[in-house]
Amino acid sequence: MGARFDCYFAPVDQSPAAPAGASVVTHYQLAPGTHEAFARAQGEISLALAGSPLYSGSEMHNDPSGDQQTVVRRFSNAQAAKTWLASPDREAFESGLAQMCSVKPITNILLPVLGVDAVGVTSVITTRVKAGQDSWFAEWQGRIGAAQQQFPGYVGQRVQAPIPGVNADWVAIIAFDTSEHLRAWTDSPERKALVSESAPYIERYDVRTANSAFESWFARSERGAKPPPAWKLSSIVLLVLYPIVMIEIFTLNKLTFDLHFEAAVAVFIGNLVSVAVTGFLLIPWASRALNWWLVPPEAAATKRTALGAALMVGLYAVCILIFALLTTWDPALMSQ
Repeated sequence: MGARFDCYFAPVDQSPAAPAGASVVTHYQLAPGTHEAFARAQGEISLALAGSPLYSGSEMHNDPSGDQQTVVRRFSNAQAAKTWLASPDREAFESGLAQMCSVKPITNILLPVLGVDAVGVTSVITTRVKAGQDSWFAEWQGRIGAAQQQFPGYVGQRVQAPIPGVNADWVAIIAFDTSEHLRAWTDSPERKALVSESAPYIERYDVRTANSAFESWFARSERGAKPPPAWKLSSIVLLVLYPIVMIEIFTLNKLTFDLHFEAAVAVFIGNLVSVAVTGFLLIPWASRALNWWLVPPEAAATKRTALGAALMVGLYAVCILIFALLTTWDPALMSQ
């Protein structure tokens, strides 16, 4: 059946043994025909966050149909995650994303727990408990946790109590080894009876499924490691953005000119392509490839920082040389 874990973790643990980082997890139920626009919007968000030293990356998980999307954005601490949640930039992005969804997106901040290693698929349950009923709900959560352990394929669960000023909801994450085993539990008479029992004590109840193990929702860097400095992140953005812009000048600009697009429309299309490709594809890839430089171990930080900086300068020079040779060979590339 695999290793089990049952973790109830406190709102914010500031002790030396506390795990670092926090994840903003948002579940989207996409409306038909919105998948491409959704992917582009996520790329824009990644690009907007790329320069923040408190942001450590993101990933997306979806069901086979692609309609249910779970987006995980990782931050260095709970306060950074809370600041992002309350920011005008995020509100603007989420307003547009909500229009692509058939139901209202659900967002939670999750804190990591040390020593957890889960596999399989997960069900994320968000519950708003009525005032004064948290003690009853905690006892009920223990009973439903004991019941689900009796089902085949059970891996474990996490239960996060409300975090004052961050989350008003209880968040339970249940893991089974396969979708079939998870479905057997969620459709079982035992669970339905327990859920029915809880109805008088709760205001809102939402269940979402993510076809991924939730240990991947948290950063894998060493606990306590400092986030990469802004200049390194900005260097990566420049490295991947420059060739994309040059390629657009060679190709997309000519196309929009030949199609007689207005300048404002042509520029918007170019920016849209740049943001989508760099933010959603190239920046995450480059960040993983250069992780040895972004977050080096303390003992090798000076050497790796210098080596990485030299590598970046070299890559810039190679890019400039390639495009300079291309435009010298064919000056028409830069003309419309």
